[in-house]
Amino acid sequence: MTSLFRSRRTGQGANAHHPVPAPRRKASRMLCWSLVAALSGGVGWGATHLHTTHSSALQGKPDTVAIAAASTAHDGIAAVDLEQIVAASDSVYALAANHQAVYEWSPDQNNWLKVRGATQKLYAGGDSVYAIATGSGDITKYSGEPGDWPRIGGPGATFAATTKHLYGISPNGSMVMEYSGRGETWKKVGDRAKDLYTGPDSTLYATNPDTGNIYKYDGKWSAVGGPGATFAVTDNNFYGLTPDRTSVVEYDADKKKWRTVGGPAGNIFASDTLYATNRGGDLYKYNGRPGLWNRLSGPAAAFATNGNLLYRLAPDHRSVQKYTGNGATEKWTTLGAPAAGPAPSRAEKTARFKSMNQSGDESRKVWTTANDEHLRGVPDPFEFRWSTNYCNVVRDIPFQEYDFRNACARHDFLSRNYRDMYGEQAFLDDPDGQRHIDTILRDDMLETCKDRFPGSQQLCQSTAMAYYKGVAAVSAVPHSFIVDIFKGLGGPPPGARR
Repeated sequence: MTSLFRSRRTGQGANAHHPVPAPRRKASRMLCWSLVAALSGGVGWGATHLHTTHSSALQGKPDTVAIAAASTAHDGIAAVDLEQIVAASDSVYALAANHQAVYEWSPDQNNWLKVRGATQKLYAGGDSVYAIATGSGDITKYSGEPGDWPRIGGPGATFAATTKHLYGISPNGSMVMEYSGRGETWKKVGDRAKDLYTGPDSTLYATNPDTGNIYKYDGKWSAVGGPGATFAVTDNNFYGLTPDRTSVVEYDADKKKWRTVGGPAGNIFASDTLYATNRGGDLYKYNGRPGLWNRLSGPAAAFATNGNLLYRLAPDHRSVQKYTGNGATEKWTTLGAPAAGPAPSRAEKTARFKSMNQSGDESRKVWTTANDEHLRGVPDPFEFRWSTNYCNVVRDIPFQEYDFRNACARHDFLSRNYRDMYGEQAFLDDPDGQRHIDTILRDDMLETCKDRFPGSQQLCQSTAMAYYKGVAAVSAVPHSFIVDIFKGLGGPPPGARR
């Protein structure tokens, strides 16, 4: 087994290494957590809730998207048991409970995609996600292409990432190392440490393994405080949870003092925003002023955050949800989970796609059923791409009295998956590619006119044909010109309904 890191040789001057210092005198421990805890009594979650209109949440008000309901709506298709979730960029990554796969959910895919096989653990920071290889313990970094995770270092005791940096502790805890961003080159930045904490920026915090005291590294090491149960770093602030978990505290770097901002907590974590779970597992968001917190969720198996994005893993480990509230509400949208079992063969996926890429009622029904299942969070074993911008032009057209969104969603599904499966050139040239898929759009919109707008069918059909011509020409005609075409159609017909 290789050593932890391939260390870059550095000079032996004053700035060559920056060890985590031991406290030099009693005064350096004036910020001890026991004092903070003693001053923080009586600040409970119920008293610290921001809006009294939401106080019922503290009494067990159900979430808008119930975790249990979302995680069991699989319609007979088994979901993968998930163990860990991490967030990077606008994606969330999930590690299977059996450690045999890593999956990514991204807005571009709007579905789960297997991106890696056997994995021990995941780390993430900013736009980057890292995986610890099973067996060797090597650390790897995701390139963005499924299956491509180059090795960047050997085993480590633990790692922590910011938007720009990756840090690790050597297996024996004797060194803190920083990744150079090139190949497998690392440099030493500190001596013995136990735990690492980072946030969105480049600041690193580490605990002393002997005392538990916390130190800050921003090119040099400085003492920050005494032991804590855990710590969390936002883009602007540093927080701790007292050893007895009775208080959440915030560090004032200018005054070099701590203040209480919340009551008893089970855990804290952060990215741009600080979150805390109470001892019952409910999740709260800190609103920037001591004592002001909002309940966002009931208990979950895990939470993950990056920037202002927040995710949770259902208690049964079989569904992931994304927070879509406004920071004061409990609104979550299900992202479902990957499908368990062997992946379909190429021939099976091709046949499934072909069944949805046909004109007529039967194929339309197959796609509509599959789309409905996807929206309910049913696992998709075919890993199709379900993202849509509704034909691209629709959102900029003021003439939207007729609802063609389902037709456009199917068009985007067929276009994007055809490209993914067969390539751009085949999409442009093959008889069942672009021209065929555009024709399906036209037929779907005309069917919408027939079913939903019989009272203004003629004008609806005229609008559908204009949409069809615009979408078919979008690759050759400037987008602004297409919008002008639709503006020229005039105002809405009398009595038209969405």
